[in-house]
Amino acid sequence: MLARQPGVVGRSRALRPDGDPAQVDVVVDFVASNPALIVLLVFLLGFVFFAYLFVRRTLTGLRDGFDEGYRGK
Repeated sequence: MLARQPGVVGRSRALRPDGDPAQVDVVVDFVASNPALIVLLVFLLGFVFFAYLFVRRTLTGLRDGFDEGYRGK
């Protein structure tokens, strides 16, 4: 019979051949126990994506403005 550890629901722990928990399993348990970390990472990823699109749109608009000014429109 497999002994379950507290906090591990519905799955057994992946173990390396030397008996230590697998690195992926440790990371999954850490992320699952810290939902604020997930919210923070999603917020940061969204901010970086928004900043990239904002700068890209600004620079393409600037280039179009220079092109129109050079052509004399």
